[in-house]
Amino acid sequence: MINFRNVSFEYEEGSETVTDIDLDIKKGEVVLLCGESGCGKSTLLRMINGLIPGYYKGRMTGSVTVNGLDTQK
Repeated sequence: MINFRNVSFEYEEGSETVTDIDLDIKKGEVVLLCGESGCGKSTLLRMINGLIPGYYKGRMTGSVTVNGLDTQK
């Protein structure tokens, strides 16, 4: 349902970076994102809902798909 394949992202201003994320969340699974401030939780959610790279600018590599749809398109 939600797939990250070799995803990395760095914001335009150089802050917050996530690197080499591979993640599969299947239908019906419940996932908790937790961690320190600045570890990338919001960045992952922004990639899932398509705000990255459309609204939040930066450099993204890899692919994020939700229900088979590429969130970058």
